[in-house]
Amino acid sequence: MFEKNLHDLVRGIRTNKNNEAKFISACIEETRNEIKTDNMTLKCQGITKLVYLQMLGYDMSWSNFNTIEVMSATKFTFKRVGYLAASQSFHENTDLLMLATNMIRKDLCSVNQYESSLALTGLACFVSHELARDLSSDLMTLISSSRPFIRKKAILTMYKVLLKFPDALRPAFPRIKEKLDDPDPGVQCAAVNVICELARKNPKNYISLAPVLFKNVNKLLK
Repeated sequence: MFEKNLHDLVRGIRTNKNNEAKFISACIEETRNEIKTDNMTLKCQGITKLVYLQMLGYDMSWSNFNTIEVMSATKFTFKRVGYLAASQSFHENTDLLMLATNMIRKDLCSVNQYESSLALTGLACFVSHELARDLSSDLMTLISSSRPFIRKKAILTMYKVLLKFPDALRPAFPRIKEKLDDPDPGVQCAAVNVICELARKNPKNYISLAPVLFKNVNKLLK
């Protein structure tokens, strides 16, 4: 019933230059049926095509609920497509984001670092005030993760959270400050970047960190 995968879609657009709008309209109708099925493989295939079509300027906001369904998939390759679609099409005013709070928290706290990474990357793209408020404590926990990869991404995502929910700065700042002395240079750089961005708004609050920042710069130059 459903014959066009992403490669077929791209190839079809290239070979239907004279009837591109008609061809894409037919593909979108096919995709509407795909994402309504209970078959997660077909649903994921449909979302993948919509991600591509959105890059061409077509609206995919009508599929937001189905995107959340794919984000919640247990299979990582499906979940990755869902978060890619959400990162591209969701924004802070997307109404359905409130339905995804617990799912995102579950992925943030996953023992699988790649699922945590997906959630961190997605959250940085579409974080809202409500998500920032509800998930800030989970991010603070991840800043102290045993994995440098996750610590680095958590620190950078925390900056986006602080922009939406400034009240999180007081409890989060001591943890970010600690990472200026992290043994991993990537984590150190992330902490320096976040502190420098915060200092742009109120430099006086961060003058006391000048010696630590100077020491880190000297380490990098050696």
